[in-house]
Amino acid sequence: MAHAVVVVGAGVAGMGAALALRERGITPLLLEAEDRAGGKLGTESQRGFLLERAALGLLDRSGELAELCAKLGIAPYPASPAASLRFVERGGTVHALPRGFGEALTTKLLSAREKVALLGEPFRPAAPDGGTVAEFFAHRLGSGGRFLGDAIQTGIHAGDPDRLELRTAFPTLAALAEAGRGSLIRGALAGSKRKQKKPRARLASFRGGMQELVDALSRRTLPKLRARVRAVRSAGRGYRLQVETGGTASEIDAERVVLALPAPGAAEVLDGLDAPLAGRLRELNAAAVSLVHLAVAPQDVAPLHQGFGLLRPGRPVLGALFPAALWPERAPGGQALLSALVGGARHPQAASLPDEELVQLVRNELRLPRPPELLRVVRWAQAIPQYEPGHGARVAEIERLTAGHPGLRLTGAWYRGVGVLDCLRDGRKVAESLGD
Repeated sequence: MAHAVVVVGAGVAGMGAALALRERGITPLLLEAEDRAGGKLGTESQRGFLLERAALGLLDRSGELAELCAKLGIAPYPASPAASLRFVERGGTVHALPRGFGEALTTKLLSAREKVALLGEPFRPAAPDGGTVAEFFAHRLGSGGRFLGDAIQTGIHAGDPDRLELRTAFPTLAALAEAGRGSLIRGALAGSKRKQKKPRARLASFRGGMQELVDALSRRTLPKLRARVRAVRSAGRGYRLQVETGGTASEIDAERVVLALPAPGAAEVLDGLDAPLAGRLRELNAAAVSLVHLAVAPQDVAPLHQGFGLLRPGRPVLGALFPAALWPERAPGGQALLSALVGGARHPQAASLPDEELVQLVRNELRLPRPPELLRVVRWAQAIPQYEPGHGARVAEIERLTAGHPGLRLTGAWYRGVGVLDCLRDGRKVAESLGD
């Protein structure tokens, strides 16, 4: 007997799809190759420190997090006001990242000429369509804007601003500029005049870290089966999945299939079903990032440890986060937790350094006066999908080819948004598109 829906991959997108299906009265079979759900998300405790495997928290811009938590029976834990204090390094000097246009005009991060260029933003013509992040920020804000754009994308995509498509990497900014006839400032002013105001964006996590969200989703998306999918093939009006469980091969029939795998993995299992689709999936790339958790003395990183973190665009150590500034219980008293991100699209080789060399690199780049205590290194060879120029067109072609297989859907960070809430939202939309 065929399952109504099989969801392959129990990361957040897959669990988001499974949750949406269950809410519609459909009980999907959720397959996961690893011994844990959550994909990259998860939390560990070591020596009194609470350490994340990937994302530190969730930035809720629409209020959807509160709605999700109510469904799951968990409570979000808002970050402290320190979340608004962020630092950025430029030319070896650390500055507070400007919070708004007013601070951008007074900061020493930008030169006088760069500040004058910012004032001309509303009067510049619209940036050419299909441009990169670097091109957009340089066009709208001048050379200082190019640096600010690089800093912003570093904190989200760990990418190369010359190799990121603005429209897909920053859809909200692209929409804002479009609303302002090319201008970000005019777009923001137009939005402020609308009667319905959007909720203020808030950063939140959970008392037990992001694992609390994973566990809550996992409880709601049963039944699960630990199995690795090797291939998906047509079978009558549905699909036959070739799976491996505990070294034993078997087959599972499904009327509909949601593939919530990384694009390279999806390409592998779809090769026999649709070689052109698999080929387009292989065109998508991701940046490698290693997360290095260190225990440090607060005075060794002051005043950085009092804020969200430090961005270092263009450097092999992309930045450093200070989780205990946002949620104090994440570090024992008298110590600071430093979570450094190493690698990214421009320095992939740095992410693969041995543990000792990673720690030394972080110490050298952040100028730590004494050796830090290594708590944990988390390595992700495919950490953050890169929305390279032409990404929107590639995804549109992937969607067109997928539409040739009724009842087959693809979801995850590789297509329409890299954030945790983006993935949950995409999983839900994909599930709803399957019909009843």
